Amino acid sequence: MRRRVLLTFSVGALLVAAVVVGALGLRGGQDGVTPRVVASTGAPTASPLDDEDAAEVGATTAGPRGRAVCGTDVLRSPYDYTGPAGAFRSGTPGLPTFGEPGTDFPGARAGRVLPPETADYENWELEPDTVYFLAPGTHYGSFSANSGDVFVGGYANGRGSVLDGQYRRRTAIDSNITIGEQTNVTIQYLTIQRFTPYVDQTAINQTGAGGWRLLNSTVTLNVPGGGMFAATDAVLRDSCLTMNGQYGFQASETIRGDQLTGGPYNVWVEDNEISYNDTCGLSGLLQNEALGWRDYQPVPERYRNPQCGVVEGSGNQGGFKLWATNGVMIRDNWIHHNWGVGGWADTNNANTTWTGNTITDNENGGIWEEISYNFSITDNYLARNNLIDGPDNPGFPMPAIYISESGSDTKNGGVPACSMPSCVASGIPGHPDTSVIEGNTLVDNGGGIFLWQNSDRHCNDGFDAVCTLTRGGEKGPFSMAGCEANLPGAVLDRTTYVGEVTGSPPQNYWDGCMWQTQNVTVSGNRIDFDPAHIFGCTAQAWPACGANGIFSQYGGPNDSADGSDVPTQITFFQNNRWFGNIYNGPSTFYAWNQGNPENPVGWEQWTAPLTDEVPCTSALQRQAGSCTGPFGQDAGSLFRPGSRPPASPGR
Repeated sequence: MRRRVLLTFSVGALLVAAVVVGALGLRGGQDGVTPRVVASTGAPTASPLDDEDAAEVGATTAGPRGRAVCGTDVLRSPYDYTGPAGAFRSGTPGLPTFGEPGTDFPGARAGRVLPPETADYENWELEPDTVYFLAPGTHYGSFSANSGDVFVGGYANGRGSVLDGQYRRRTAIDSNITIGEQTNVTIQYLTIQRFTPYVDQTAINQTGAGGWRLLNSTVTLNVPGGGMFAATDAVLRDSCLTMNGQYGFQASETIRGDQLTGGPYNVWVEDNEISYNDTCGLSGLLQNEALGWRDYQPVPERYRNPQCGVVEGSGNQGGFKLWATNGVMIRDNWIHHNWGVGGWADTNNANTTWTGNTITDNENGGIWEEISYNFSITDNYLARNNLIDGPDNPGFPMPAIYISESGSDTKNGGVPACSMPSCVASGIPGHPDTSVIEGNTLVDNGGGIFLWQNSDRHCNDGFDAVCTLTRGGEKGPFSMAGCEANLPGAVLDRTTYVGEVTGSPPQNYWDGCMWQTQNVTVSGNRIDFDPAHIFGCTAQAWPACGANGIFSQYGGPNDSADGSDVPTQITFFQNNRWFGNIYNGPSTFYAWNQGNPENPVGWEQWTAPLTDEVPCTSALQRQAGSCTGPFGQDAGSLFRPGSRPPASPGR
């Protein structure tokens, strides 16, 4: 993640860099020939939308308020047993059934009632494939689970079942990896609270065993780390993950990893409420002199957990984060009021689906895809995201949906859908050809939808410890070693803006060693924006408030790069297309180069069709870093800057 360092280049510095590049006499086209090809934004020809069409654009399932889970009957156990502790048989009144098809837990072979008490159970004190019923009341302790175990709570006399760490235990339910992976553990109808995982660790499934399920449960007040690791074949459903120190959950740690990404695969996150996470303030302090912010703490005092101890703001926090996953379904969740990003796919994730979610009031963006592949973002409702972090980085677009060096590769063999057996069996979708942002509703966010590619981000850049996933990932030519050896000699063809085949073995190392924002379609979205509804949304305090667009900054992956190469690639040659969107209110649009003094460009510049001659490639434009377009985007879209859409209900 590169937010505060990478996104704060000054316009002046970039223009100076551009002039230096021009003074060096770097060519503008192969052998000095100006490119004259049809640039590949590929936007379809379409008639402008009218008011009747506009009523049908945007999310159709997700709405302003998501389905509440925290504190609702979804979490109330149907099991009301209050009798003696000890072994029980399936069919005992008030207890779960097990052991046969059609029972509550058909894979279990035994049952045991545990009374509320103080006890920490090691794995040798538990049996595999056993239903452990935690009787209503508070259980102080922890469990080291075996394969097939079930930890299920009850509800009687107004009390549910609580597993409480008393801020004395690191983990709540985990497993002992020294005896092998303990798979297919189920947690249901429990409140799990007050454990103390370290930062970047979790209270549940710290070892990253596969097939764990969190159902109808509350995970809260665990600090300074997160709630749960969602490893391979994980299911999180109908649960409340709230007020944890760093995240509600992460999907990163795993014992059985995907053959391409190395991380979790076939992960399902559905019908949860994920809220008020990062109570330890890892987001860090914010600055904006115009608003009087000096070391401003974004986490209100009433939400800060005094058990956090001293933590250093790292930028890694929020509702949840995915690392190196393949095949993740994020569906029908309510993700709100997290400090940090609502949901963040960061680093070599593939085939992530976001659909039907309501994502509101998060400190940073609602959805981030960063150096990842093959995503689908459809039918989501996003409101009031990035209203806190936005003013901290006022000159850079801070949108609700942020795409950073991510998309669907078509230059180097692509990244396939997840082919692991459980992915195939579950039918989890893949998106290998086109990444889509379609049919979403965005209301009064710090910005709308933004596509960014950092021109200096590539394998061996000194920041990322991994390489790209195309052509087999680390097992193919674009490994860390392969890019270290061959990227310095890579060359871009400035007539096609595709890398040439060079190196050993011969490959397109220019494109293959960079994560690229490519083949992204932005269509059918409704973006409502009224700066009067947003604190600090003024030209003085926050000039990029309300921005959408697509650009990179002057730079490049090696010494042969003309500073304008990557901005030109992402804007005109990587098949990133906007069309059929509705903009109500004075949204703005940024294009090509971060330091482009023409930004924000006008609607006419943003939408004017492309010609045979590619814009922004003349020697003068490249030297100045300045370009007025045309940019050929948003064909058939409707822009109503004078409209004042109503505010979204709720906060």
